[in-house]
Amino acid sequence: MGFLIGYNAERLFDEKIMSLNLSRILPQLSRLGKSLSERQRMRNESVPKLKNLLQQASAMGVEALQMKVSAAGDRWPGAAPTDEAVDAVFPAPALPAAFVVVGADGSQIYPDRHAPAFYYLINIGSIQVTHGSGATPVTSQEASLYFAQEDLYDRQGRPLQPVMINLRRDVAEMQALASAASKTSDLPTLALLDNSLLLWMTLEADTGARREIDQRLKEYLAAMDLLRKENVALAGFIDRPRNANTLALIHLADLALEQIHPDELRVNPYLGLSDYDLFQALLPVGSRSARFLYKSPLNRDFAAVGHQVQYFYLNPGPGERIVRVEIPAWVGEQPSLLDTLHAGLLHECTTTGGFPFVLVRAHELAVVSTRERELLEQQIARVMLMAGERSGPSQKSVTKTWTQGRRRHHL
Repeated sequence: MGFLIGYNAERLFDEKIMSLNLSRILPQLSRLGKSLSERQRMRNESVPKLKNLLQQASAMGVEALQMKVSAAGDRWPGAAPTDEAVDAVFPAPALPAAFVVVGADGSQIYPDRHAPAFYYLINIGSIQVTHGSGATPVTSQEASLYFAQEDLYDRQGRPLQPVMINLRRDVAEMQALASAASKTSDLPTLALLDNSLLLWMTLEADTGARREIDQRLKEYLAAMDLLRKENVALAGFIDRPRNANTLALIHLADLALEQIHPDELRVNPYLGLSDYDLFQALLPVGSRSARFLYKSPLNRDFAAVGHQVQYFYLNPGPGERIVRVEIPAWVGEQPSLLDTLHAGLLHECTTTGGFPFVLVRAHELAVVSTRERELLEQQIARVMLMAGERSGPSQKSVTKTWTQGRRRHHL
């Protein structure tokens, strides 16, 4: 920055300069519009065929479908049928007179080497609502600050990967659900997460962190054990799903047994489409699809300890909104518990445009605002000063603050 000596720092950046030159991407936006139109055309042509193929797959029966799923092998990333006809549509069941819904969500502040101190924070918000009682919802917030060397660095001395922090956050969310659900009455209880139930980050983390991964997975499954013991209807709610596991099953069902081969299965005749497109055309408001078993090595690990994950699609309204709901098999295999979950989810979504109220509120409780982070770092800086440590953001962080705040500097 020596070339700036003698210049006015307030003129470093011209107010007329924008970070994003919109005029340069207008041609790309035009191509985006054409691509979306083409996808809609393909969807309109493909969905009626997909509905017919789903009906044909259902007519084969579960046993014949299972034979084809077995022939596809352990690494085939599709769906397997359960005890429900794969083209079944289940209307909204009756809502219990009284029931409990708990929800949990988490947020985090990642370690930042430009911040006053090297730390990270996980904040979990949870809420318990007892419908039909008139009782005030019970909310909770739990923040955990991590600053010890063993929390910040892995066994090779490298800063902890964000994926490991996300893993700890997801475990804390499940533990918060189990804690909140254990404090309910004998009423039917739903426990909701805004996420998949499968802990995918155990596959994304560095294999060098295997010991911690195994420990976090053990903690996560222990919390699921508690929910199963309390017979709580646990579910992961996934808005705007992009999975195509059911479409993979439809493609598999359309093949003869002798055609089922890895090369054939790698061909995707429905590229660009997802389960969402199929079930948007299939499910009226309030109804759910059949349950399916998600095929993956990770799910086999969950199944080995009694928590095999199934999924179904649900139209919570308004209109043709479709969401994916993941449940443990021990929820899906209890019709009364599954009906309570189905009806309870629809009730939760009535005031929020199709997303569970408890998850909206849990997110509000969990999110850490910019102002709250500033106050936290002021407190950290004060503690560091009292301990005789120099504190303060890096110069890079300071200059980023100038630009992000739209403060313009001129030569």
